[in-house]
Amino acid sequence: MPSAIVRTARDRLTVRHVLPMIAVLVLLYAITRSVDTLVLVTIPLVLAETLQVLRDTPTVDDRWIQLGTGAFIAVVSLAWLSHELTAGAAAGGPAWFPALTALIGVWFLLDARNPAVTDRTPSPDADEDMSANEVMLVLNHVHLVAEELKSDPEPKTVAELADACDLTDSRVHEALDLMTDDGTVYRVDRGSADAARYELDEAKVGGVAFVRSNGKRIVRRLARPFRR
Repeated sequence: MPSAIVRTARDRLTVRHVLPMIAVLVLLYAITRSVDTLVLVTIPLVLAETLQVLRDTPTVDDRWIQLGTGAFIAVVSLAWLSHELTAGAAAGGPAWFPALTALIGVWFLLDARNPAVTDRTPSPDADEDMSANEVMLVLNHVHLVAEELKSDPEPKTVAELADACDLTDSRVHEALDLMTDDGTVYRVDRGSADAARYELDEAKVGGVAFVRSNGKRIVRRLARPFRR
């Protein structure tokens, strides 16, 4: 398993992928001159990349990833909440926020009980059976693909989108499957799956369109741990 994780990390953490993040961190420090701010941004960034590497490694059980994520969020949030409550009004921090993030951590733990978290076989309710990490990841990929199609009016193939968005072909296919289901993206020719070109329907892009097409999916997914 460690060797598989290392291979996945090498594939994902390319120079092209890492350099923009380093540039952002350097720019952030140049603007703020605050080590604390830099650490607060770096820690979640490193955690997010670590989780993604583990998620992309087929031999790693998704349930353990989700349990670890939930436990980390819950423990850190409870420690933060305890600090806010004991520090009193002088600290000036809102106690409701760490309480909310602690509940999010508990949600991750409850959701990890579901067998679908470790099942990579598509189902009729595949959007609902995704892990919480996967839902957020896919929605982020949908955004990247939509922005790329919006920035260039020319239809693009899966390979072109994967290269422009720094994603794998399978991730682009996954995002396109969701986007073609609700008509946000459509195929402009009927060639093979890899040679087909896709174009964005800009009338279905925007905040209202996003809520309309993904709102029910997100609500169903959030409610799943409490129904099973």
